[in-house]
Amino acid sequence: MKHKLNRFQLAFFRWRRRQSNNRIMPFVLSVVVGLIVGVAAILIKTIIFYIEQYAVYFAPNILYFLLPLIGFVLVTFLNRNVFSKTAYFSGARHVIESIEKDTSIIRFRLIYSKFVTTGLTIGFGGSSGVEAAIITSGAAVGSNVGRVLRLNYRLRTLLIGCGVAAGISAVYNAPMGGFIFALETILPEFTPTLLIPLLVAAAAGKILFEFFMGQHLRFEVPLTDFAYEQIPLVILLGVLGMLMSNYLLKTYSYCSLYFSRIKNAYLRAIVGGVALGSIIYLLPPMYGEGYVSMNALLNSEERSLIVNSPLAALPTTIWSNLLFFFLITMVKPLATGICVNSGGEGGYFAPSIITGGFLGYLFYKIVALLFPFYGLNMATFMFLGMASVFACIMNAPVTAIFLVAEITQSYQLFVPLMLVCAVSYFLKYYIENLSSSVEQPKGQGKALRVDRILLNQLNISQLIEEDNRPLLEDESLRVVVENFSNSNRDVLQVLDTQGMLVGVITLSDMRKQLGDVFNYDTVTAKDLMQPPIVTVEVDEPAAEVLDKFDKSKLWSLPVVRKGKFKGFISKSRLLTQYRKDLTRVNRFF
Repeated sequence: MKHKLNRFQLAFFRWRRRQSNNRIMPFVLSVVVGLIVGVAAILIKTIIFYIEQYAVYFAPNILYFLLPLIGFVLVTFLNRNVFSKTAYFSGARHVIESIEKDTSIIRFRLIYSKFVTTGLTIGFGGSSGVEAAIITSGAAVGSNVGRVLRLNYRLRTLLIGCGVAAGISAVYNAPMGGFIFALETILPEFTPTLLIPLLVAAAAGKILFEFFMGQHLRFEVPLTDFAYEQIPLVILLGVLGMLMSNYLLKTYSYCSLYFSRIKNAYLRAIVGGVALGSIIYLLPPMYGEGYVSMNALLNSEERSLIVNSPLAALPTTIWSNLLFFFLITMVKPLATGICVNSGGEGGYFAPSIITGGFLGYLFYKIVALLFPFYGLNMATFMFLGMASVFACIMNAPVTAIFLVAEITQSYQLFVPLMLVCAVSYFLKYYIENLSSSVEQPKGQGKALRVDRILLNQLNISQLIEEDNRPLLEDESLRVVVENFSNSNRDVLQVLDTQGMLVGVITLSDMRKQLGDVFNYDTVTAKDLMQPPIVTVEVDEPAAEVLDKFDKSKLWSLPVVRKGKFKGFISKSRLLTQYRKDLTRVNRFF
């Protein structure tokens, strides 16, 4: 039974046919996606604000350490009982997997489920970032707009990129950062046709968010002109940023391994909540995302970070201050690892920025102590630290440059930002790919993604070679021979009376029977056939179909829809169409 279209879909299809020549549809839909994601960004920031305000208001200072425990238990309950089918999905990594392996299909529930759980996590003090939720929500909006309008794989993927760009743009007040992040991380490569839809979506998300939430900057502080004699310090900070990013990743990995040993989800949430709460009790800057602490440092209010800590009772000296900032720099990754792996939700995007800011501040304090004649600007090195760590953690150096420049309004720092990101990311890349001989460098992962996405743009139903001469189970060998003589393939399908595929016959299977002319009318197709080694579903991604060809060593596979035979697909035809798409000027979208 065919699915009936509603009035909205029918009207859309008529409009799409009228607009097919000038191709304005992607640009119109990018605005729609950008606005919807802007609403999602408003909701998640509102949820975090009110939960954080009321949680802190009603909880006495002495009970602050219990707030993460409450948040983790609530999130664990929701993930196990309400959002169980989407609980595994977390940020950019799963968005990329959905594009590559699930033909850009993302569950509708992910539009709202992650910003509910992430809002609870961060609102109750979880030390993670909101970006994983907005990336997931934005990607789900783009995917489901494409599904509702029955768009093809290419346009669904484009709208996923638009959703991600709009989400980062809105939450971070960084339209160029969102645009470049979508290109550098989510989508396979840059093409001219991607430019306008992504920019329009990023602008739409940012404008709507700003209209309702007001103009906001993450960090706003006056900067002095950068002096080029400080370049050696920038290079050194880039090296430290790379080392810090390695420490972050190893800490996250250790936390994941440790908490995976606790099999009971609620016990895991309790252990993680108590651990994080204890850290927050000793080091209050670990509460929430950490932007409040960054702004306090930028406004020369460093004492406010320690005033509510038991450590405030210690004598205040230069060395005790350095020790405190060293502690919060090293403990922030641990707090994030505990939060994300024990029951909370969130991403590593914001924690890498905050950790980088702490690193830059600590670096500034040490250099200013040792070389007071330099006359350094504190904010400059905090911003450079943010960019260097973020570039390595997210594997996105260009995004790091533009994102930090936008959220700090430090456009005059473009040259040192470029330099610090180049140093930190090159060292990371060198250690991972060039310092030892490996058969397949990690840098090839991008090429593999491009290959799979290009393949998935192919429509299997359009590559099917239909066969109008079905071979039934009780057909004689004589009919089988006649069908082979009229076919250019070396395989025939055998169907039952309902059109269901029950087996295949290959030329190699019946060679011995060809000389036995006396049995041409007694041997049947059922005697000759064998079960198909592998079949292809008509809506299966082309990348998976090619994998089946490679594993089975066959050149022709039967295509079915829920077991009903539709035709054959040949490897040569699939590869021929792939090569045609590969040579197009605009290979994507």
